[in-house]
Amino acid sequence: MPRCNGVSTSSFACPGTFKKKSMTSTPLRQRTWQSTRDLVDKPTRQAVATAVDHAADALAARFYAVLLADPQASGMLDHQVVNTRLRASLARWMRELFKPESTLDACMTTQERAGAAHARMGVSIELVAQGARVLKRGIAQELAASPLPRPALALAVQYTYEMVDLAVDAMNQAYASGSDRLSRSDEAYRLQFLSQNMKAERERQKSGLLEWANQILLQYFWEAPEAMHPPGLESGSSQFGLWLRHKASLLFDGAPQVALIEAHIARIEGELLPELARVRGQRDTSLTVVRSITLQVDHIKRLLADMFDSYVAEEDGHDAPSRLLNRRYFPAVAKREIALAQQHHSSFAAVALELDGLEGLRASAGSSAAERMVHQAAEALADRVRAGDFMFRLGDAQMLLLLVEVGPQQAQGVAQGLLNCCRERALTGPGPASARLTASIGLALFDGHPDFQRLLDRAQQALQAARREGGDCSVLSD
Repeated sequence: MPRCNGVSTSSFACPGTFKKKSMTSTPLRQRTWQSTRDLVDKPTRQAVATAVDHAADALAARFYAVLLADPQASGMLDHQVVNTRLRASLARWMRELFKPESTLDACMTTQERAGAAHARMGVSIELVAQGARVLKRGIAQELAASPLPRPALALAVQYTYEMVDLAVDAMNQAYASGSDRLSRSDEAYRLQFLSQNMKAERERQKSGLLEWANQILLQYFWEAPEAMHPPGLESGSSQFGLWLRHKASLLFDGAPQVALIEAHIARIEGELLPELARVRGQRDTSLTVVRSITLQVDHIKRLLADMFDSYVAEEDGHDAPSRLLNRRYFPAVAKREIALAQQHHSSFAAVALELDGLEGLRASAGSSAAERMVHQAAEALADRVRAGDFMFRLGDAQMLLLLVEVGPQQAQGVAQGLLNCCRERALTGPGPASARLTASIGLALFDGHPDFQRLLDRAQQALQAARREGGDCSVLSD
């Protein structure tokens, strides 16, 4: 179970560590709080508080029974901690929320702490919402069994739902702020790591891998029988194993090579080493197993090199062959350009460009020739745009340009210039052969919609229309 400041935390309460302006000072939240409180009169608020106080312990038990049945939640919650701490904490949270004399400041401070704790623990917004539904349903059932008259009962249920929603909204706001801070911290750590000499780091880890492989082969193959299973030589206790478990999984988060490396190590430790111990003394059979281990280590070395190379290229921010911006930066750039366009009442355009015939060239001349021509085309196209414009690599043959502060005529003029550039430029391959590639272009002007994905989709749809017309042309989106 996650802990905060040395104390096991409730799903709904934990001291926060993120320094930020309190949410209680916002006029909107104050108005929302007051309007929610004004839904019911004081006697009804007291009746709700009494019902919650009576049902809090049972609702807490039901809440955690539901969450512990969820695979995502059960991995975070320890059953013993649930029984000893979290149920009581959640029951206390419900009683505090519905106290007739509770104040906005006290309530929101609790939610801020809980939301910050959720961010640190990785408790998702969806999981909090699921738990809130359990509580609201349970309180409503408790109220239905109370002596409240029907009109007051309806308002009491509405009051209950809105109070829980108000608390969850405050939690989620703190969660979003905390998650953003944690994401920036993770990114800063990655950038700090990547600022080091990555080639040297790769060689260090390769050396650590080979050291581990040599140690286990010496112990399992050459040493005395009593050393067949020496302590401390598992991959997890080696320098390479520690790096793989604690740093690679963070720095290369989501990289498929990490799981593949772990699978190769598992095969070495789970299958090949026991087999080597079993056939000890049988020279030919032992050598066959050793070759299998060496092959697995070679696979790990290649995966390690691929992981470093691909991640450095990605974090560098540029597509390696074309040196254009990586597509992962498009959302950040597009969001900023939308904000600037809205602020200054200006416009900009997205240009989706695809090199015609590149796939055929790749099939006939090979990938290296095709990538070289992409690089040359990108250089030529970059000469046709201004210093303030942006160019991204979207796919094998696709690029995306953001033309800033342009109107329809200017954007179409740039698109025509890009088409002419492709027609006129002879692209050379690794040998004496050269080719002239045309392009298909889809053009979309910013129309005021704040979703950058919609702008990209419009440009892509216009590009598809240009391709349907046979290529070597541009189409302006509606």
